[in-house]
Amino acid sequence: MSDAGALAGRMRQNIRLNYAYTALIYAGLDKGVWMLFLSFRGLGLVEIGLVESAYQLACLAFGVPAGAIADLIGRKVCMVLAVVAKILSYVLILSSSGTAGFAAGFVLGALSTVLFQGSSESLTYDSCKIAGLQGSYKKIYGNILFLAFVSAAIGVVAGGFIASYSYEWVYYVSIGVMLCALVPAALFTETRGVAGAGRRPGVVTLFARTARLIADNPLILYLLILSACITVVDMTIYMYCQKYFEGMSVPVYLIGVILCVDSICAALGARYAYLLERFRNRDVILMIPAIILAMYALLALLNTPLVVLMLWTGTVFVVAFWPILSDLINTRVPTENRATVLSVKSQLSSMGVAVVFPVVGLIASQSSLSIAFLWLIAIAIPLIVYCVVKIRKIAF
Repeated sequence: MSDAGALAGRMRQNIRLNYAYTALIYAGLDKGVWMLFLSFRGLGLVEIGLVESAYQLACLAFGVPAGAIADLIGRKVCMVLAVVAKILSYVLILSSSGTAGFAAGFVLGALSTVLFQGSSESLTYDSCKIAGLQGSYKKIYGNILFLAFVSAAIGVVAGGFIASYSYEWVYYVSIGVMLCALVPAALFTETRGVAGAGRRPGVVTLFARTARLIADNPLILYLLILSACITVVDMTIYMYCQKYFEGMSVPVYLIGVILCVDSICAALGARYAYLLERFRNRDVILMIPAIILAMYALLALLNTPLVVLMLWTGTVFVVAFWPILSDLINTRVPTENRATVLSVKSQLSSMGVAVVFPVVGLIASQSSLSIAFLWLIAIAIPLIVYCVVKIRKIAF
């Protein structure tokens, strides 16, 4: 077999390994019980809030630097470090008894999250590019998202089952799962330097080149902003939906069922996102945001439990849109800047949620969640329309 053929084979193996890696690292058994565990260890709601704030601030602080590390050192290294950081996070949480220790554990968990997110997407795209599978990238990335959602759902159910016997064992088993995730992480073939990156630049040079790349290519900026806008609207409405349905007198257990079905819808949206390839990208860029905004507007306007259909439909199209946006961004970003640019995408979404979430809560406290949702959509529409118009004009 030629060197090129062997390399293509290793890149295809990267994709298969990333399926296993994604399923394992997203199988966080603690996702549904971490608040109960902290309460069990003696923390009050204020302390729990401080721990969660430490996590969110760490995500914001580490996001772009984590992308830079992936571009400077390598995607494989970052994905291994992500697993190591997660294991250390669980160990620290298990061994802590005070707010500071738990906060430190959650900070390590945030570091793990930002390390693997940009690296995984970058490694997937680079592997497809090297193996000559760029035309299949949206389907492959959709499969990865599908596995992420399914694995997360299974992890929540399994974690709840284990927690009924012992909270500590939730974390012991989670450590075991992460040790298993080290296997595919260690078997990855590094793509940085293979997919076209040259000599490693310094940190300052990398940031300067990334800023110049985005400034000189407004299409990338518009795509990043569009992705962030859709994500912020979706995440904000999703997180407040528990209270929204509670206000409709929907029983708590049924709210759980609704959100469980929503996760299934997200998985299906990811799995079948490739079907949108039947339409031109120019049309998809216009059609999908319009459907999402229409669904969430109807959800806000129709004060009836039947709006769950709008929530589920919106979720399907939001997640189906992610592989399309990912492909449009990645095709315009060179390998040496890829993870850093993708981390900017995540940072814009995180900052947007940090600003918008409390504002929506404030509006809801003065009026209703329905009114707050409508204000959110009304504010988002002009920015989304502007980005869509610009993207269609420049790219197509």
